[in-house]
Amino acid sequence: MATHFARGGRRRRVLNDEARTAAGLHATVVMSNHDQAEAPRYGEMASIEHHPQITDYVPRRKRAMLATLAGAGAVAVGGQALVHFAPLAEGALPGVATSNVAVQVAGGLTAWTSAVALLAIAGLARLVFSLRRHRVDDVRGRYRVWKWVAAGALAGSVNAIVGVQAIVASAATAATGWSLTTGGAEWWLAPLALVGGWIAVRMMLEIAESRSSLTMMIVASACYAVAAAGSLGWAPAALGSWSSVLTGALPLAGHAMALAGMMLFARYVVLDVQGLIDHAPKPAKAPKKAKAPKKETVEAPAIAGSTVTAPAKREQAPAAAASRWEEPDDAEEDEDGEADQYLSKSERKRLRKQQQRRAA
Repeated sequence: MATHFARGGRRRRVLNDEARTAAGLHATVVMSNHDQAEAPRYGEMASIEHHPQITDYVPRRKRAMLATLAGAGAVAVGGQALVHFAPLAEGALPGVATSNVAVQVAGGLTAWTSAVALLAIAGLARLVFSLRRHRVDDVRGRYRVWKWVAAGALAGSVNAIVGVQAIVASAATAATGWSLTTGGAEWWLAPLALVGGWIAVRMMLEIAESRSSLTMMIVASACYAVAAAGSLGWAPAALGSWSSVLTGALPLAGHAMALAGMMLFARYVVLDVQGLIDHAPKPAKAPKKAKAPKKETVEAPAIAGSTVTAPAKREQAPAAAASRWEEPDDAEEDEDGEADQYLSKSERKRLRKQQQRRAA
């Protein structure tokens, strides 16, 4: 019997040890899996503190602006030159019209480059708006013009690929049966000049702090103006056949100038926010001059028995001197001396006569 109980006790201990061992192995497996699940997959430099900010993409060096101008200018001039010299290579490719190929290549390069430039202008304008709206001295809300600049540049980027102006000109000419020019460019050019001119003037007033940006925008406006004149049919006759090359390349040249100006102004705003640009102190306003206090005037006291009165406006005499007229008769001599300071010569004579009559 005792042997049976001893065997049962040993069996229970063995079972308990096995259960504890299994539980420990399960806990070890769970902990190892948990540690593996929580192990970081990226290094510390991938954390959000080390992410580049959007202002980091604003170019700080002016060579980026020069590269932008050079690249866009090369595309503009090269595309138009390709179209100009395409007839010279006619027949080089059998069964292919070289002029048509040149027009397609030049048009595609110009359109896509213009679209990219205008899209970059829209992004920079939105960045400037996000920073400029926090200025504490802009109480009139002039920063809102950057929303219009971004919207206009985005619309221009889409139009560079679609070519809405040709559709508008054809539809307006067909509906009215009248057009000032052959292509009807005035139907889309007039509203564009009104809206774009209003936005351009407000934008130039905003960027006047940065002279380099203002210069770029003025040059871009001049390019757009000459290109608009070319769309209306005007071309400098002195250039001959090269006039079409000039007027065709000016829109893209204007986009490049505007992009360079926006890059310069975005750089200016970012540096201004960081406090790296010195501004001339504003002249202090001169304090307003205080008005001089008005002198109080009092009429001279009238003398008994006299028909002559003293002038109306005289300086106020001391209270003690004014009260001496009411003193007894024995102080009349002193009163006479004090009154002489305020009475004319004729009044003093009449006063003496009255005193003599009283004495008599």
